[in-house]
Amino acid sequence: MNKRLFLYLILICFSSTFLMAQQPNRIQRGQRGYVPPPKYSTNTFIEEKDPQKETEIILAKCNEVFQLDAFQNEIIKGMLIKKFQDENVILTDKANTREDRKKKIIARNNQFYNDLSSIMTNEQINQYKVMNFEETKEDKKTRKKKKRDKKNKS
Repeated sequence: MNKRLFLYLILICFSSTFLMAQQPNRIQRGQRGYVPPPKYSTNTFIEEKDPQKETEIILAKCNEVFQLDAFQNEIIKGMLIKKFQDENVILTDKANTREDRKKKIIARNNQFYNDLSSIMTNEQINQYKVMNFEETKEDKKTRKKKKRDKKNKS
């Protein structure tokens, strides 16, 4: 009986050391423990636009599509520059949240379209709204080529 008790104690002692080696109360090897979910920023990525460059791109496309005369061209140019400057002010204001910025930019676009209605017809304004003003590489090359040719002629 003593031998059995002694064997059981030795067996319990060895098994308890093996259990402690498994570290049940600590982080297991290869595990990092609890990682909280990432916090997403509510701020938007702010990208300010250069009003002059954007105006050049948009005016070039508008001249192609609408065949604007010099007077209309200058008025639209002033309106576009003012629009992009206002958008830059809205985007750089740190007090605005993402929703506030979105609302203000939408309101600014509506105001711009109302101003455009004094120069263009409703059909032209609707066509302007759906136009793609992103400049492709080919457009950029041709624009630079035309600009270079103008300088060489002068």
